[in-house]
Amino acid sequence: MSEPTLEVASVKARSELLISAAELAEEINNPDLKIIDATTHLVPSDQGGFGSVSGWEDYQKAHIAGAQFFDLQGELSDQVSEYRFTVPPVEQFESRMSKAGITSADKVVIYATNHPMWACRMWWLLSTFGHPSVRVLDGGLQAWRAQGYPVTSEVPVVELSHYEATFNGAAVIDGAGLVASDTNQLCVLNALSASQYKGEGPHYGRPGHISGSKNTPYSAFLDDKFCFRDNSALSAIFKDSGVSDDRTVVTYCGGGIAACIPIFALAMLGRQDRVRLYDHSLSEWAANPQWPMSLDKS
Repeated sequence: MSEPTLEVASVKARSELLISAAELAEEINNPDLKIIDATTHLVPSDQGGFGSVSGWEDYQKAHIAGAQFFDLQGELSDQVSEYRFTVPPVEQFESRMSKAGITSADKVVIYATNHPMWACRMWWLLSTFGHPSVRVLDGGLQAWRAQGYPVTSEVPVVELSHYEATFNGAAVIDGAGLVASDTNQLCVLNALSASQYKGEGPHYGRPGHISGSKNTPYSAFLDDKFCFRDNSALSAIFKDSGVSDDRTVVTYCGGGIAACIPIFALAMLGRQDRVRLYDHSLSEWAANPQWPMSLDKS
């Protein structure tokens, strides 16, 4: 039997990771379905870069029936770390999943009311902790409402479960690990805007980008309705950035959120191995003056 082509493999991967509003509406009454609202808001910080605000108020106003709200900065970040959105300890992750009544057999669908990067971060967390079935709602709550599907303000009552997770440490890298890596074996991707990559606008202590990294802005993967572009467009972005099968891909942004979008896009193309998130991203890198950064004004 011949090996499947990348095109076939990527189409399968996409359908297993992305769900449309219409598809979710058909599955909404499935007892094995769990829906997560991962909304968070970025706000400019006086110290540079961005702060974040929980999307709890958005959730209280309107969410998909049965959806539960997850606070990415609080419940699903390591509260001991000096960096926001640090991957939590496995026990903390298991506790939050158990509180939500989620089991490893459940199909999980994630959305945000504002931007898919939050849903992609939640997807990445679940995937990194070994959950087998996780999909992102394409276009988020905006797409759901645009097609006339109902929302509610009712908070569901759930029974506790006993969730067990296995953390995949190979999915994460820190600054020290990145510095020590052989750059010839890596393809490092900056997921921030082109202007931030060049050193313009908000930054995280030092403007610019990690020296040697390529710019794949998170917005390039999305259309004007915050839906993911087709696989051929996604593939072209990575090809132009030098991504190849023989090099490990590392993505970063300001704090490990927007960088989950290119990871999700790679997964939809069938590439889930040798892909790592620099979790602290420029929040850590820019604070270490011995670690090289570059400005690109071209």
